[in-house]
Amino acid sequence: MIRTDLKKILQKMFPEEQINIDYVPKGRPGDYSTNLALKIASKTGAAPLKIAEKIAEKVSDPMISKTVAYKPGFLNFEISRPHLLECLLKEKNEPDIGKGARILVEFVSVNPTGPINVVNARAAAVGDTLVKILNKTGFRASAEYYVNDGGRQTELLAESVRQRMNELLGKEAEIPEDGYHGEYIKDVAKELIDKGTDKIDDIKNYSVNYFVEEQKRTLKNFGVSFDYWIHESEIYKKGLIERVLAILKDKNMTYAKDNALFFKTTAFGDDKDRVIVKSDGQYHYRLSDIAYHLDKIERNFDKLVNIWGPDHHGHIKGLIGGIRALGYPEDICKVLIVQEVKLKKDGKFITMSKRAGTFTTLEELLRQVPRDTVRFFFLMRSCSQHLDFDLDLALKQSDENPVFYIQYAYARVKSILRFAKERNTNLVDNIDLSMIKEQEEIMLVKEILKFYEVLEDAVQNFEPSVITYYLIELARIFHYFYQKHQVVSDDENLTQARLLLVMKTAETIKSGLDLLGVSCPEKM
Repeated sequence: MIRTDLKKILQKMFPEEQINIDYVPKGRPGDYSTNLALKIASKTGAAPLKIAEKIAEKVSDPMISKTVAYKPGFLNFEISRPHLLECLLKEKNEPDIGKGARILVEFVSVNPTGPINVVNARAAAVGDTLVKILNKTGFRASAEYYVNDGGRQTELLAESVRQRMNELLGKEAEIPEDGYHGEYIKDVAKELIDKGTDKIDDIKNYSVNYFVEEQKRTLKNFGVSFDYWIHESEIYKKGLIERVLAILKDKNMTYAKDNALFFKTTAFGDDKDRVIVKSDGQYHYRLSDIAYHLDKIERNFDKLVNIWGPDHHGHIKGLIGGIRALGYPEDICKVLIVQEVKLKKDGKFITMSKRAGTFTTLEELLRQVPRDTVRFFFLMRSCSQHLDFDLDLALKQSDENPVFYIQYAYARVKSILRFAKERNTNLVDNIDLSMIKEQEEIMLVKEILKFYEVLEDAVQNFEPSVITYYLIELARIFHYFYQKHQVVSDDENLTQARLLLVMKTAETIKSGLDLLGVSCPEKM
């Protein structure tokens, strides 16, 4: 990677400094930039621009055609055309960032009380893509779904189903106020009536399994699969909760108050201590979550990544505190918060409520919008940002729709390659890349060569959205190049060079879309 090579050059000159390399903002000279001079100036008190100028004079490498000191003290590097073309021609090795480290990514993990809704579906797209990116960059990543079948929500589900059964049988029925009122509950209620099931524990077990299987089918249709499905009830059976409780008590990390047991989470940065055993003697889900993470660690994963919804933000410090209290480092676990999704149609937002039964399920969304588009749209914003999903835009087959725009770039390249083949023009072994000279061509080369750097950014920040931005920009640059230049012409050498360039473009688009779980149609 060019960025890595630049970093090595500067690191040799300044071995004691932490080198950061960024892309140069549009409209400024150069391709890559560093704030190295500003960092040195902050320590020495010297003028940053003067330091940058001195460094620029000393930097010398064939890959760099120009080094510019830029106010207030940035160093901008322009990569030489021969080096760019040499990199384009080389076979790329996938970056080995992970060095084989085992990472467990847990995502979706909704209560098994109904269908997958669009909020959870966004987490599914993020988690599935993140696992793909990690595996692409040298990690051994696995996907896990945690079925919360041991808490109050499943008890409320069972009671809600039983009341629906009563209703269907013409009996008096009243669903608990905080139960599940949606019409979707009737389906499982009908099945239980047919089976003659009436015991509450049997209703609960059947209902949980019913919705877990439904969630599995929906996620499979969405292109999401899991290596492990772990049930909360299994954590109870293993005795892990009692083990965790004993450790916390032994370390004097608990105290009794108001007939409940509290964990001293304030010792780990929380704003207040948290209940882990409720006043009725029931274990709080906070305690079972800590036990579940102990189970993950004991399965020999090097890193745990959890993808949660915004309603779980307040649970992070308690969980990390529990992991630390058990004797494990804080950085073994990373929690990503995926913000809410709002569906918009005809300029208006659609109201969603799972308990009221007025929510849009992933299955309903997939019936309206192609899977490729749904996945891409869910990944178009950073996890930390709210997402407005425009249904009208998602259905457009035009340049306004970024999925169509990128897929059309790929299909256009395939069309070019078919046209070349019809003219008996096939790529030869020795291509004269010196024919690549035009500004639009060089822009395209530079963007192609950024792909693995973008993957590196995605891994370092656990942020798949950077790939969507990258692919949109790559498609934009390709379309601009295509408008300006003919690929297959009477100039055989130029044709060969441009065919290689567009082929590399298509390969890069496909690699990126594969990671996002989006298809690459060859004709559109």
